[in-house]
Amino acid sequence: MLKRRGALAAAAGWMIVPAAAVRAQAWPSQPVKILVPYGPGGAADAVGRVVAERLTALLGQQVIVENKAGGNTIIAMEAVAKAKPDGYTLLLGSTTMATNVALGFKQPFDPLKDFQPISTIADIHDLIAVNKDLPIKDYASFVAWVKAQPDKVRFACSGIGNQPHLWGELFRTRTGLKMEVVGYKGSADAIRDVMAGHVPMVVDVVVPTGNHVKQGRLTGICLAATERSAICPDVPTVVELGMPDLVSSAFFGIVGPASLPGPVVERLNGMCRELLKDEAVRKRFAELGFVTTGSTPAAFLERVKFETGRWTKVVRDNDIKVEG
Repeated sequence: MLKRRGALAAAAGWMIVPAAAVRAQAWPSQPVKILVPYGPGGAADAVGRVVAERLTALLGQQVIVENKAGGNTIIAMEAVAKAKPDGYTLLLGSTTMATNVALGFKQPFDPLKDFQPISTIADIHDLIAVNKDLPIKDYASFVAWVKAQPDKVRFACSGIGNQPHLWGELFRTRTGLKMEVVGYKGSADAIRDVMAGHVPMVVDVVVPTGNHVKQGRLTGICLAATERSAICPDVPTVVELGMPDLVSSAFFGIVGPASLPGPVVERLNGMCRELLKDEAVRKRFAELGFVTTGSTPAAFLERVKFETGRWTKVVRDNDIKVEG
């Protein structure tokens, strides 16, 4: 009799399964959406679409990209932060998870508490390049030229308060070179003015700037990475130049709303890291100027915390103010 009661109790216990666990086991049973907080056609959009295509094959369920630009990525981030934590609404998170906080932007969510980091995907590193007609051929001659100028040297940037600009300020502080930013509405305008000689240098990510260096339209000075880029392999890294503390990049990764079921997080993380091992994916990202990464959820969270602290200090030390 006791054995029979024990068996019944065990059976009853087996039937009591948390609803979240049941949902996680069934996931995904419908299409999954990745919100990309930028417009279509850009590098970020390309990253999201590569990830969506590969996840579709791995999960056996369609993964679609929805472009939701605006508000310096805050619009898309809010949509995901407030989405049902069921694994069907994800975000292509970016460095703005850190820089928006550093700049003091008002956000209807907490980037560290209202999201579940899943895995980093790829980084794109910062690059300094100068007008090709200047008497500058390498880093040493660049430093000498800047120091020889009677006034501050201006550097073009694709926007005030974005990650390349903040890195430019960090570079200026670290090297002690007298430089000041000139903000543009995008990389194309900034690069155009540097090539025309209106501004002597540009601080931007390796694409598109590195492509102009490769074609000889700009002179590359240094890359904020640990290894040289295949796009502009003749440009030395900050590590080679003895400044490993200046390694820096804009990052992208997959993020979900907080309270996402653990099994869903674990499966998504495994799939993200698996797709990044695909040589075709790695090649595509390299063509776009990205270095593939991949991480645990915990490591992704630590990355966001580190970047937030780093750029908050740069903003404070340089009294940078941007409306947002």
